[in-house]
Amino acid sequence: MIDCEYYQNYNGPKLILAQIWLKNKERENITEHIQKFYGNENNWNGKLYTFNDIFPNKDSSYHFYIEFIDETQRKHWFHGMVGNKDQYFNPPLATPMNQI
Repeated sequence: MIDCEYYQNYNGPKLILAQIWLKNKERENITEHIQKFYGNENNWNGKLYTFNDIFPNKDSSYHFYIEFIDETQRKHWFHGMVGNKDQYFNPPLATPMNQI
């Protein structure tokens, strides 16, 4: 993990769901696990993490889905597949309409 200036002043929407799954398998709810990284300030604790930090012991055969909800009840989400363990997991910033 490394400090990331983009996340230092970021305050994103509330995390409401995170899932991971193997292709054609049941989805596993990992919301509590991801919340530890997303942090109390909804800013990924000001850091960029590697895929191995976020998804330990997982490889590109795993897919993920992460969903947020902002104060206007608008949903924000992204999905993808787990990358190389040493590659940085760089989630998009969902900027609420009232934030500049």
